[in-house]
Amino acid sequence: MKKVSVEIWSDFVCPWCWIAKRRFEKAVASLAGQVEVAVTSKAYRLAKGMPSMDYKSALYQKFGNPATADRMMAAVSETGLLEGLVYNFDTMRFGNTSAAHAVIKSIHSPMLAQLMIERVYKAATTDGLDIFDKDVLASLAREVGATEAHFQFESPQIAAEIELDEAEANSIANGVPLFLFNNKLYLSGAQEVGVFEKALLEAATDVPEPLDASEGESCGIDGCTL
Repeated sequence: MKKVSVEIWSDFVCPWCWIAKRRFEKAVASLAGQVEVAVTSKAYRLAKGMPSMDYKSALYQKFGNPATADRMMAAVSETGLLEGLVYNFDTMRFGNTSAAHAVIKSIHSPMLAQLMIERVYKAATTDGLDIFDKDVLASLAREVGATEAHFQFESPQIAAEIELDEAEANSIANGVPLFLFNNKLYLSGAQEVGVFEKALLEAATDVPEPLDASEGESCGIDGCTL
């Protein structure tokens, strides 16, 4: 079986990141049985230190031209619908996502962390929930099953991890979404599914199967099997 490790940098206020995530997931699903993919999600803050604000207002400030911002939002919304994603810019907000990234890093189960990432995207983009509110984030984490997690919003260690993630991303390319495949090649932006498939196949390496492929009792991060 070929295997590939993929590091993904993204931000919950990045309008293209959720679309890129969905397309990447489709590529992984299409190669099931050919390539085994291990994902590591990393943090990136597009608005570090910025208080939250209405998303449309943030875009109008960024572009300095409402018509340009409106065209961008229309393009994102139309593309999102093609991927089954709903963008409600009227209720979306923009700002510093340190708290949301801290929650993800507080969840030690990789499976639950991935569920939480998807839930935060939907909360922020579709549901109009305030992902800058720590109580809302804790509620979302419990919703996906992270009931035992201790959310370290103010942890210096997690803050340092977020800073390190961003430094790593900036050493590779500018901005997010960013995908690094087996530390060999990278893609940035919301690429088409076929582009992700090609990158996965090109980066994948042959890993020999263990001599004893049988499965016995084992313990992992989510518990033990008998």
